[in-house]
Amino acid sequence: MIIVITDRKVVTAPDFLNHLDTIAAAAPDMIILREKDLSEAEYRYLAIECQYICSYHNVRFCVNSFMKTALGIDNGRVQISFGSLLSNQDKLKNFEEIWVSVHDLNEAVEAERLGATHLICGNVFETSCKQGAEGKGVALLEEVCKAVKVPVFAVGGINLETAGTAITAGCRGVCVRSLLMQANNPHMMINALRKKIVNAPPPRRV
Repeated sequence: MIIVITDRKVVTAPDFLNHLDTIAAAAPDMIILREKDLSEAEYRYLAIECQYICSYHNVRFCVNSFMKTALGIDNGRVQISFGSLLSNQDKLKNFEEIWVSVHDLNEAVEAERLGATHLICGNVFETSCKQGAEGKGVALLEEVCKAVKVPVFAVGGINLETAGTAITAGCRGVCVRSLLMQANNPHMMINALRKKIVNAPPPRRV
């Protein structure tokens, strides 16, 4: 699976929503609207537009962080931090899918216990999103994938060279940000990325 994480501040195209429409037309598996600098009111406006784009192209749409907005636009899918999972247990019962970002094995195991339906593990490789932070490495991915039953997705430094490595570690898919936010041809990029995922060697069995 290919999950696109947005960041309108690094988009090289003239218009963010037009670029997002082009990405959605290329059929990724899901788009997560991650625009943390916006107020909830600003985010809600953008979320409505993005959800319409995703619906038109039959692509799943996920709200990041703003649970009230997700419920307000009838979206049963939310992506949150591990800390938010801990502090919002009472609010999460209304969601069908709860995507939780984790950064180590203990968080992954606890997130699953607390109701996470999907885990986003990272940052696996060095990434411009977290400049100066070393990648946590493939070994962490392998540990997490073996320790939990819910699907795990790799994030951080995912590109055409590293995507296959994440799949071989046991991930169900990858999350990409700058690779597609800055792509001149999103359709070609998604096709190339999907080919890397499909052709990756299967996870090693112990």
